[in-house]
Formats: sequence, structure tokens, C-alpha cells
Amino acid sequence: MERKVKAHFGCGYHKLEGWINIDIQKSCRPDLVADLTQNLPFKAYSVDYIHSEDFLDQIELKDAYHFLHECFRILRINGVMRILTPNLHEFARRYLKRDKGLIPLWDKEVGIALRTHTVCEVFNLGMRLLGHRFLYDEAILTLILRECGFEPKMVSYQVSKEPELRGLDLRSPQTGISLYYDCYKGENGPKSGLSRIIVNVIRKLSLRGAPATKQSHEIASLCSQ
Repeated sequence: MERKVKAHFGCGYHKLEGWINIDIQKSCRPDLVADLTQNLPFKAYSVDYIHSEDFLDQIELKDAYHFLHECFRILRINGVMRILTPNLHEFARRYLKRDKGLIPLWDKEVGIALRTHTVCEVFNLGMRLLGHRFLYDEAILTLILRECGFEPKMVSYQVSKEPELRGLDLRSPQTGISLYYDCYKGENGPKSGLSRIIVNVIRKLSLRGAPATKQSHEIASLCSQ
């Protein structure tokens, strides 16, 4: 049986065994070094599964469109992408509710010292720090995923119909405020519209990411020429 190809984008220091771990930071010692805002270093229809946690919020919206279009391109038909990203709606709801549970959550999981120890301060810092560029709620993420061609299914922590995608999530509802999605690639391609225009412009203006050096022959065979 042919081994499944699994790509873990934005891995940081968290490596998944049996996956190709990809990040822009060489210090993380990923399997493949790549700028994920550029064209992904894989051939079309070459990847079975994608996993990415807490990466999408780290790039601008236009780059997120491009990244998701590229994920769709490299996935095989019936391939699945699992995406986790901070849940803006839930974060804002808990702020408006003045949920003081945000304070110990911040202290334990983030650890940046608070001056006022208030929910307001947590909300401000949570929006501005930690590398955030764009935070998503369910409505906009579902819209974007569909525009990029995916059939998105909102799921729960560690839950997936795909055995390969179970047990990968780092952030639980107790340790974070996240959206969990399994995104399926069917027969239909990306929808036309603004997202397609944005991506076409980006592709014309951006350079391809530099290839990583000394990669294995197996990884190299999957990469774009």
C-alpha cells in the first residue's frame, strides 16, 4: 500500500512523527524550510493530508488566501486539511461577558505579565501580541475556505473522521480558544471571485520561496520544480 504523504505547515518546534514538518525558521530544524506565504514547495495533487495549527493568524489576510489556495492545489482529490486557529468570536464573547477565567488562562498559557490583571488587558494584548495579523471567526473562515475550493467541516478538539488527523491538536478548550476545521478537497475547484483575483495578483508579484538544502530524496520528489 502506498504510504500517505502528510504535510505539517508552520510546525515551529512541534514536530509530528511521520509528517513532513515545514517552517520558515531554520532554528526550529524542520524537515523543510519554506516561506508559506509564497508558492508551496510541493507538486499539485501530491499530498494526502495537511495539518496547520496557530499559523493562519500569523499572516496577513491576502497571504492567507494564497496559502489556502496553495493547500488546495497540492492536495490530492479527497485529501483533507486540518486547520486550527484562534476563535475571534469566542474570545470577544468572553471579553464582553467579563469572563475572569481569561486571566488565569493567559497567565498559564501565555505567561506575559499583566499590569492591571483585567479581562480588558488580556483582550488588548491577545489582539496585539503573539504575532497575530488577522483573527478569524467561524463565518469568515468558512467563507474563505469555500472560496478556496474546500468543503469545510467545523469539528471539535481531537475529533476527526480521518484517523490520520486525530490526536494532533495542541490547544484544547481548556488551554486555548480555537476553531477546529477539517477541510475536504472534492472534485470542484476554487470559486471565482475576489479570492481568485487576489491570488493571481500575488502570484505575479511574489517570488518563489527558496528551496531548502540537503533534503531527503523522498521530500525532494514531492517538491515543485
